[in-house]
Amino acid sequence: MTGLAIMSSRLIQQTTNTIKKMHTNSLRLLAIAFTSFLSVLTVTAEDKPPNIVVIISDDHGFNDYGFMGHPHIKTPHIDKLASESKVFTRGYVSTPLCCPSLTTMLTGLYSYQHGYTGNDPVDGWSKRQKWLAHYKTLPQLPKMLQEKGYLSLHTGKFWQEDPIQVGGFTHSMGKTLRHGSQESLGIGRDGMQPVYDFIDEAQDKEKPFMVWYAPFLPHTPHNPPARLENKYKGIRNGTYFAMVDWLDETCGQLLGYLEDKGLDENTVVLYISDNGWPGPHKVYPSELGMRTPIMIKWPGKVTPNMDVSNVASNIDLAPTILSLAGLQKAAMMQGIDLLDTQAVESRKFVFGDNYHHDMAAADKPEASLRARVAISNQWKLISWQEEQPDLREIPWLTPAPKQRYQLFNLQLDPFEKQNLAEDRPEIVEQIEKTLDAWWVPNSLD
Repeated sequence: MTGLAIMSSRLIQQTTNTIKKMHTNSLRLLAIAFTSFLSVLTVTAEDKPPNIVVIISDDHGFNDYGFMGHPHIKTPHIDKLASESKVFTRGYVSTPLCCPSLTTMLTGLYSYQHGYTGNDPVDGWSKRQKWLAHYKTLPQLPKMLQEKGYLSLHTGKFWQEDPIQVGGFTHSMGKTLRHGSQESLGIGRDGMQPVYDFIDEAQDKEKPFMVWYAPFLPHTPHNPPARLENKYKGIRNGTYFAMVDWLDETCGQLLGYLEDKGLDENTVVLYISDNGWPGPHKVYPSELGMRTPIMIKWPGKVTPNMDVSNVASNIDLAPTILSLAGLQKAAMMQGIDLLDTQAVESRKFVFGDNYHHDMAAADKPEASLRARVAISNQWKLISWQEEQPDLREIPWLTPAPKQRYQLFNLQLDPFEKQNLAEDRPEIVEQIEKTLDAWWVPNSLD
């Protein structure tokens, strides 16, 4: 081979090798770019927070559901929700009265922290400004969710005057003043269209949403449709049972709408009641006053099961929702994420504080304090104040018992028939120390 031929052969080989290297590098770059693209898609999908629906029944006994074994009440839609949820049958509200209980759910704080110990100031609702001023300084669940782009709708009861300006919601059914407005309290009773419209708006804007469905059901007035009242005709408390049935119908309508829109897979549904029933157990720290099932449904993410042992509380609602949204709870919040199995199983007590219906002072919860409560898997201690608040008498308000302490073994005595305080003073002393460590209103100073 001539020198020219050899040089040509070498040149052709070098050119071929260069082309091969360029092709290989291009493929590598293309693979890296494609992998990065898939990674971005995965992160975006994982970072997209779920929609949230919170259902809060009103004045509802903890055992007044089909799935809880009630012999008469029919709640097929809530029963189905329970079968698809993680259910804490030993759920509790920290203060068994509408305003303080709902305020705890919205702030993640106990009544001695947020100041709303009752429904009305002793001097009348027009004197609520101190409470409103304090409320505006507190962590507020709807406002915190806005950090993740959530739209939020308030319906039903709201005691802080304006769910948007005061409560941090992005949408509402108007100002509520005391209790609620005619429009907001009509949700469920007058249909569900405002909820449907909000969900559609959130979908059009491609925003995650929270629906706060807090209907005036089964709360008085007990005026169910005749078709429901007739189902329970001749049964004692049948009108109330029909109200629970009515609540169940509206829950079915809401959950059905999510399914029809294809939203149920990426929507977390939480269920709780604000306090118990019948009437004498409102504002009273009995099981019928404080206890409520708490449910969490998230298809494919939360395994349905019935937890009959561990205790849960409305104080946990805000931390759980914040965790679902990828947010940290506020430092003041003492509740836990109910989807954190270790936190749930390691908890020893949930707590409650019981007050007069009227609020004596925004910055002194002890002024209207009636009792403090600690509840574990087995024991419940109610520690009544030696001196009860000197406030107006309310005919339906159940007075404190003569005993200073009430101790119940809830495993053996779930309806609190036998007070064991005198028989087990060592347990009373031990739990009271735990109560003293928890109830520290001066920590707000």
